[in-house]
Amino acid sequence: MNSRRLALRGMSLGLRWVLILTCLSAKGLVYALPQSEGQGQPSAQAQHAETPAGLIPIPDYSGDFWRREYLTGGWGGTRADLANRGVQFDVLWTQYVQGVADGGRDRTTQYGGALDYVLTLDLMRMKLVPGALVNIRAETRYGESVNGASGSILPVNTDLSFPLTNELDENVPIAITDLNYTQFLSEHFGVVLGKLETLSGDLNEFASVRGTSQFQNANFVFNATLALRLPYSTLGGGLIWMPKPADENGGITVTSMLFNTADSSTTSGFDDFGEGATWNTEADFQYRAGTLPGGTNLGVLYSFDQDFSKLDSRLIFQPGLGFSIPKENSTWAVYASNWQYLFTEASANKPIDLREGRAHEQGFGFFTRVGIADKTTNPVDFAVSGGIGGRGLVPSRDDDTFGLGYFYNDIEESRFVSTVGAESSAQGFECFYEFSITPACHLALDAQVVESALSSIDTATIFGVRLAMKL
Repeated sequence: MNSRRLALRGMSLGLRWVLILTCLSAKGLVYALPQSEGQGQPSAQAQHAETPAGLIPIPDYSGDFWRREYLTGGWGGTRADLANRGVQFDVLWTQYVQGVADGGRDRTTQYGGALDYVLTLDLMRMKLVPGALVNIRAETRYGESVNGASGSILPVNTDLSFPLTNELDENVPIAITDLNYTQFLSEHFGVVLGKLETLSGDLNEFASVRGTSQFQNANFVFNATLALRLPYSTLGGGLIWMPKPADENGGITVTSMLFNTADSSTTSGFDDFGEGATWNTEADFQYRAGTLPGGTNLGVLYSFDQDFSKLDSRLIFQPGLGFSIPKENSTWAVYASNWQYLFTEASANKPIDLREGRAHEQGFGFFTRVGIADKTTNPVDFAVSGGIGGRGLVPSRDDDTFGLGYFYNDIEESRFVSTVGAESSAQGFECFYEFSITPACHLALDAQVVESALSSIDTATIFGVRLAMKL
């Protein structure tokens, strides 16, 4: 039995197990996770005695325009009522104006935007299935970006480069990039299956999560060694293990996923299913260095049952077929990231949710990210980035955030790379300052200096403005 059949059979067995476990949980034969609403302190909407226990906390939709977490508020109590019944719906609208002021392929200024719609169904709070969640994400993209004009290997605007499309900056009316089911079997263990969005992996307190907050350059959102081997949205499944659930002193979370390598950003994914598979495992550790929060993420990726070009090989001639590049059927990468606060004015003394994509503590710290890949099949065989980030260091601006970062990508010096006139490395800087207009509305000023991997393109200087609104 070949590796493709093994991968398909594994996913099929995984689906069967999820269905079996769901039936068991409905009969009360699995444990439910404890309610995660902040160390026994539920939010304002959850303080009603009749509110069922759930897996995810109920947001606070209250407050006036200048203090609430959501721009449109609670919709006259409807939003809180839905959340109490297990239904949460969020919309993030992010707009960008960026311009290439010098260098790059073209000096131009572009405007574009994206909307992210996130629907979460807490089946436990609905009293349907203990320990179960359904996650749905849909995305809209419009306008133009300067990703093509910059001449950079990776996007200088990560958010506007996804979902992946055949043409750069192609408008996407709506695409479902997340549609999955998660079943927790105990406080420490769960399974997930469905369509998965991968950009939210390799989380970091100061540099991660989509580019809608913090840094915009892709080198600070994910590891560059994964760029050509990790699909954005695809079918798959996996395991979640939390030997130490997160609390104010840290936690440990291990995820191991098997998914289709072909990207399915704008399709269902079933037509591409079986065209090679990727196994990805990450272990995330959070800790306290004294009173200062920190974290480390370690990951490994292995893609198999595919045709990867051997970049360091000569063209071979096959009678009747002409010239071709030799292939490898697998490739790999290992990577790590770290973040650590160096100073905080006062610890919040609560778990840090890295998925929020914004520095939590009032203070500052540093971050690093490094990756090594199989240089036989990966153009970027080594990548490193690092910098500083923080929140609220300007007097009377406690919720403003900032960051300064540098990245370096080593490019494999193969015959193919030399033919297209590529350099042996690329590097760049980015800095941003994000003003908190309200808790639901943030305005960021961004500047980047990015060296192209092509010798014919000059280093680009890019300035931009980003407006993000949580509706």
